[in-house]
Amino acid sequence: MQKLMQQPSSWLPNGIKLNLADQFRPFSFSEELQIRLEDLLERNKENLLNSNEEAELDGLLELEKIFSFINAKLAS
Repeated sequence: MQKLMQQPSSWLPNGIKLNLADQFRPFSFSEELQIRLEDLLERNKENLLNSNEEAELDGLLELEKIFSFINAKLAS
C-alpha cells in the first residue's frame, strides 16, 4: 500500500513565515506549525502517530526540505 502525504502547499496560507530581514532563513514555519512539527516528531519516535498524522508529518518534512533548499539558494 502506498503511503499518502499531506500536500505541503496546504500550509501556505497560514503556516508559513516570510521574514525578508533574515537573509539566511527568510522562509520558515509559523510558530504554531513549528510546534506541531516538533510534537509529531516526538510522537513518531514513540510510534504513536495514526495514518493521518503520519501523512501530515511527511508533508511537513517535505516542506522543511523545500525551505532549506530555497533558503540556501537565497543565501548564496
